[in-house]
Amino acid sequence: WCWCSSPPTNSQAARLVDPARTFNYQPQADLSDVVLVFVVGETARHDRFGMLGHSRPTTPRLSALPNVVGFAATSCDTVTKLSLACMFVRPEGIKPAADLGPDEVLEDNVFSVLRKLGFDIELFAMQSEVGFYNRVKASAYKFREVIAAQPQNAGKPVDDMLLLPELQASLASATAPGKARRPHAVVLHTKGSHYLYTQRYPRSFARWQPECMSTDHGCTGEQFLNSFDNSILYTDHVLAETIALLKSHKALLVYSSDHGESISDQAHFHGTPRRIAPPEQRAVPLIFWASERFLADPVLKAGYARLAQRQQTGVKGVGHHNLFASLLGCLGVQSPDGGITASDNLCQ
Repeated sequence: WCWCSSPPTNSQAARLVDPARTFNYQPQADLSDVVLVFVVGETARHDRFGMLGHSRPTTPRLSALPNVVGFAATSCDTVTKLSLACMFVRPEGIKPAADLGPDEVLEDNVFSVLRKLGFDIELFAMQSEVGFYNRVKASAYKFREVIAAQPQNAGKPVDDMLLLPELQASLASATAPGKARRPHAVVLHTKGSHYLYTQRYPRSFARWQPECMSTDHGCTGEQFLNSFDNSILYTDHVLAETIALLKSHKALLVYSSDHGESISDQAHFHGTPRRIAPPEQRAVPLIFWASERFLADPVLKAGYARLAQRQQTGVKGVGHHNLFASLLGCLGVQSPDGGITASDNLCQ
């Protein structure tokens, strides 16, 4: 079940305070050829990620890659629409609710600042959260139905791997010979671990058994979690393949899911009011990866080293509230008049 309120409508969004107009943002590194990819996960819990402490090796490929930094984080809400509305906004731009309802978003998101910094933004999604996609104000976007209907995808499973050819084409267009270079950002919105978990991965990823195979009958907690872990194993594969496409670029990839999920015998659910939600409904991973070309810039390398140090020291209290400051901070962007809260910047 879900205690939900709508995120900003078009008229409300038009009244949001724009941080790109309110504050100054100054890059300290050359961003002209930077590629930023943000992967939005779905329902993935950090305690089911092997690289973040789960006893099962659910993230073998991410665990083996260099320059991967991960945190056990907390989501800003417990349902997709509300988390997408708050996770990319400055914490100072959110008014806490006085009751069990959702917080009120008062400011525009980080993508407004990225556009002000010259980023071209594209978005590709295996979901249909069109309200959020419109708030990103991408120069172009495709959502699930459009991607699945393309002739080249006829007969293919409609899963997260369909996003990779879209990313590949986006990168090719952004770096085409003769085209003026400008920073490029891509948002990938995955289906991730959305129930029914077993539908999110091919049979070759059905490592843990028995699975929950149908919505028509109840499943044990063990079956649910086996299927859930298999979906995380596939997410690991999708992220590793995404990184493979980015290796030759000056690239930063960031991944976090929107919320977690409560799972027990005969039951799976999220969307409990944030203030009283069980912790597993807000337990999300936050993962960074940087390419060697990205780390060749001394400013970007220094910031990323501080990010890695935070991981090594086991910093606590990381969450979606860090995203606005860290996406900009890890790109070497500073704000002399308060547009980035230093304590929220994981690369500070």
